[in-house]
Amino acid sequence: MDPLAPSVAATTLQSIPLGVLVVDDQAVVREGVARLIACAPIAVRWISTAATGAEAIRAAVQLQPDVVVLDADLAGEDGLALIPQLAQRAAVLVLTSHGDSATRARARRLGACAFVEKHRPAAELLSSLVDVGGLRMRGEKTPGAQGATSSIDMTATSAAPASPAP
Repeated sequence: MDPLAPSVAATTLQSIPLGVLVVDDQAVVREGVARLIACAPIAVRWISTAATGAEAIRAAVQLQPDVVVLDADLAGEDGLALIPQLAQRAAVLVLTSHGDSATRARARRLGACAFVEKHRPAAELLSSLVDVGGLRMRGEKTPGAQGATSSIDMTATSAAPASPAP
């Protein structure tokens, strides 16, 4: 099976393009994730990037993204601390190498809609992006919204690294 093949949710969202903000301090990760999303078989209205918390907040206010893909550690800056502000404007998907249960619990408590570890397959990130974007686009309360409950699994995934694609 092609790891980038569209899921059922992705196919459903083809007519509903998403605005996506990618926030990561590492340029190669930030640009790589943005390009992965741009090349994926999902509808995207626009993709923008930010390297710091201040840039992320400015971009979120200006651009009004549907989904923010956020790293937990922004060069020593606490990326998770941005979740409450970002979740007022967008669904927040945390993409990080810090996959411990305490980080997951804190992200959930602060209002993140989904949590994906960086070592997981690209298809997992894309599926989560479509899921949280779909909730937002359908007008459903995302887990980051006040009074909402999470419908997206944020439990730990297998600690085993993903096998390389053939």
